[in-house]
Amino acid sequence: MRRSTLRPSASFLATALAVATLLASGCSCRVPEVEPVSDETRVTYSTDEQPMSSLDLVEAAVRSGALEYSTGLLYKVYAMFDPSSLPPEYESAVPSKCGTPLIMEVQRNWNLISPDDRAEISQYIEPIGMPGETGTQLDDVTPDRLDYEREKLD
Repeated sequence: MRRSTLRPSASFLATALAVATLLASGCSCRVPEVEPVSDETRVTYSTDEQPMSSLDLVEAAVRSGALEYSTGLLYKVYAMFDPSSLPPEYESAVPSKCGTPLIMEVQRNWNLISPDDRAEISQYIEPIGMPGETGTQLDDVTPDRLDYEREKLD
């Protein structure tokens, strides 16, 4: 039986050599440094830590037990819609990416939020109501309901 030997082409060897050179040189992307704010009450970061957004700082406080869930949601709403109302220890120069998950969390867990926090959050996020209430978005989606909604559009 005859053995076939594969010889690498010159372009393959050149590509492999280029990749090996890049790996050996330790190419790395530098993360831009965020300078801490001079205010003593704000969170500062050591050079080896990744800075956190206000939403992340509040979430970490809720998970550690430093904040109740209801208060944490209120602070997250402040972080997205009114950062000046946020307590200084949760302020951050790192922007939050998107508010949609927060809005969904508030609407999904409305019954877990204290009445005082609900009143405050209602200034920023419209509650969707309770199942069975008229005029809410939580009514059961049935074929009759869909027909009714379609007729309203016509």
